[in-house]
Amino acid sequence: MVAVSENPDQGGSKIARIATAVLLAVGYAVLLSLGFVAGIVSGLAASWLSWLWQTGSLGKVVAGVTLVVLCGLLFAGCRAAEWGMGSRIGSALPAAGWVVAGFTLISVSSAGDIVMTSAVINYGFLFGGIGAVVLATAVSSAPGPGSPPSDDQPTQNWNSA
Repeated sequence: MVAVSENPDQGGSKIARIATAVLLAVGYAVLLSLGFVAGIVSGLAASWLSWLWQTGSLGKVVAGVTLVVLCGLLFAGCRAAEWGMGSRIGSALPAAGWVVAGFTLISVSSAGDIVMTSAVINYGFLFGGIGAVVLATAVSSAPGPGSPPSDDQPTQNWNSA
């Protein structure tokens, strides 16, 4: 049996709070980075959707289905990040990274090159992906950090006997 200290201001709990805060900050930074990397990689892979779109009606069907599956995976990934971190910001950070990556891909570089061109399927990829990650963040059910617990969530009272 583990003894619980009556005074929560002792050194052990302070170290635990600091370690938890550091772990959360690292987790959030990783989620933001993963969202950005996923946005860049999927944006570069979206060129295959453009190629498929130009191959005819069967190619358009395959590209459209692939786009819907990709948007579903983006939605599920943001929801999984929210569930893993236990907060709304867990879904918002990879979503923000993905959106920034998407806008990076459509911006013009100093040499005048762009990665994502103005094809219908690319617009679907960009705006459908943004819609998926925004929706995943908007429908998140986890309370945000520092939010008071709702009535249906049990709270732990360490001070009661």
